[in-house]
Amino acid sequence: HMTKTVIIYLHGFNSASLDLNGNLLTSKEKLLVMKEFCLEKDIFFYAPNVDYRDFQNIVEDLLFEWNQFLDQGYDVIFMGSSMGGFASEYLTMKTGSKAIMVNPAISPSELLPQFIGVTENYETGQPYHWDQDHCGQYLHYEQELTNTQQSLDRTILLDMADDLINAENTLLKYQAIANVVSFDGGSHSFEHMRQALPVIERVIFS
Repeated sequence: HMTKTVIIYLHGFNSASLDLNGNLLTSKEKLLVMKEFCLEKDIFFYAPNVDYRDFQNIVEDLLFEWNQFLDQGYDVIFMGSSMGGFASEYLTMKTGSKAIMVNPAISPSELLPQFIGVTENYETGQPYHWDQDHCGQYLHYEQELTNTQQSLDRTILLDMADDLINAENTLLKYQAIANVVSFDGGSHSFEHMRQALPVIERVIFS
C-alpha cells in the first residue's frame, strides 16, 4: 500500500505562498516547480501563508495541522525557504518528521533586525509592521535547536551566491550533521529547485 505524503511548505520572512484569493503564487518559480512535481508524484503540497511576527502561533498551528495529517494517514515532510527553513527545522525537532531546508535562516535573531520598520508584505502589499520584539522572540527557539540531543533528518539545499545569508556558514554548520546539497550561483530566493528535484524525491521516497 502506497503511503500518502504531504509536504508542508513554509515561505520566507514577510512573504507569501498564496495570493489574497488563496491561489498558489506560481509566479514564484520554486512554487511552480514544486506544484508540478507534487502533482506528478501524487504528493499533497500544502503551502499556507504564515506570519513570522508570532512564531509560537506558527508552531502551534502547524503542530495541529501535522496531527490532522497523521490522523488521515499521511507522512508529513516539512519544507521551507529562509525563515521557512528555520521553521521546518524547529517543527522537525518537535515531530520527528523530515525537513528540507532551502537557504535556511540559522540565527533569525541576528538576521531579522535589518528589517525593522518594514510596513507592508512584499508579496501581497498588505500592511505589515516589523519591530525589535519580533526579532527577539527567536532567541529562545534558536537555543532550543542548539541544545537538542535529537538526531534530526535534515536535507539542506543551498544557493552558494545567496545575497542575504552566508551560504558558507550554513555549509560549515551542517555538512557533518545533515545532507547538504549546494549549487553554484543562484540567489537568496533559490534558483535551483528544478535541479534539486532528484534530491527532494530521494528524501520523500527513501
